[in-house]
Amino acid sequence: MSGAGTMLLALSLLTRSWLSVAKVQVATVTFGSDAAGRQMRWQYVSKFGFGLGNSRYSIRMREKSPRWLPNGTKLRFEAYLDEEWPAAEMETDECQRGRIARYHQALSVGAFGEWGTPLRRSIAHKVRSHMWYFGLSACDFAFLQNGTYSFEVEIDARQEDGSHFGVEHRLSPYTSAVTLLVNSAFLACFYYMSRQFRDKVGYLHPAIWTLATVVAVQYAAQLLHIGNLALIASGGAGSPLLEAFAEILFASSHTVQTSLLIMIAMGYTLTRSELGALERFLPVCCLVALVHVALVVLDKLQGEASHRFTDHDGMKGWIFLALRVALFAWFLTAARATSAASGLKVQAVMGRFQLAASMYFLAYPAVFFLMPLVAPYFRRPAMELGLMAAQVCANVWLAAIFLDRRGAYYEASCLSASPLPGGRWDSPRFFKDD
Repeated sequence: MSGAGTMLLALSLLTRSWLSVAKVQVATVTFGSDAAGRQMRWQYVSKFGFGLGNSRYSIRMREKSPRWLPNGTKLRFEAYLDEEWPAAEMETDECQRGRIARYHQALSVGAFGEWGTPLRRSIAHKVRSHMWYFGLSACDFAFLQNGTYSFEVEIDARQEDGSHFGVEHRLSPYTSAVTLLVNSAFLACFYYMSRQFRDKVGYLHPAIWTLATVVAVQYAAQLLHIGNLALIASGGAGSPLLEAFAEILFASSHTVQTSLLIMIAMGYTLTRSELGALERFLPVCCLVALVHVALVVLDKLQGEASHRFTDHDGMKGWIFLALRVALFAWFLTAARATSAASGLKVQAVMGRFQLAASMYFLAYPAVFFLMPLVAPYFRRPAMELGLMAAQVCANVWLAAIFLDRRGAYYEASCLSASPLPGGRWDSPRFFKDD
């Protein structure tokens, strides 16, 4: 069997195993009095997307602290259908939300930190998939007035086929497998083209090495992401640290690629063969990368929220959007300044470069603003596919213009200059025109 066939078989088997593994959701909720003396009587627990057919779930609870509640202590478990959840969130009186719940029942807490008796329910969907939201109410229990109590809640939800992936996550194995296949094919082609380029020209320009670094980091991030899914497959729970590292690598690769585009717009490889004064731009790139990393870390520390369906919802997504729009504005300003100061050949190349790069810069805002129009349980796969497609297209485009020795960019840039002493690459600035 060929190497490609072996990879396809492995991905097929891995994807099939992902679809039948357990991923138990565990959440911690707190009731009682907060620091300001206000009573916390209702808490959101989690959400899950159930597909068509007869699905089921079980929920159990135990006291996390202070672990002195007696056996028989109960809270009220409430389940809300997605169509009713907005009305529940708008209800200002938390104790009245139960009137909106599709289902509610008393849930026992185990004695002194032990798990209580699980509550089991079934759900049947015949028309379409639905998101279900779960909450806990302590409005009817006076014992909470005597202090603050934390509880650990475990929800074991299953689709009709036994899968523990919600409908919003069920395409993740497929999108991950497709992304890995596409990136593997591109990485092999990029390596082959780079070897041919080096054999013909005698060297690889730093811009090409930068693109190679971006591709390698993206590939490593995808492997970490798939590794996290493999952990879920083997043990029922993934590694938040592994997934956080994957997101950090994804964000870092985007920052490096964006910085490369901006530096080219500022004249790098077109009107100058070395960074020179552009080195002052590098600390800004590092700062942007650190902001991306900080946002990923803070986002992971926040945990789940009822309104979040992708990794780009909430404040993190809006800050990412603002950063990318600001970088796009910087790119446009730099590209226009370079064109104005250059000859006709560079102007023609910069015009095409500006158009293609703009599509990459605008991909995130476009996907970001389209997501509210998509059903909540389809937003995650739609977001992942949209961003993956933009990233792959950008990689293919940059590899093509850098490594195509018959292309207009190659002819107008210092990539075609000789690296030998006396060649144009020795000059700090050069212009190529008709």
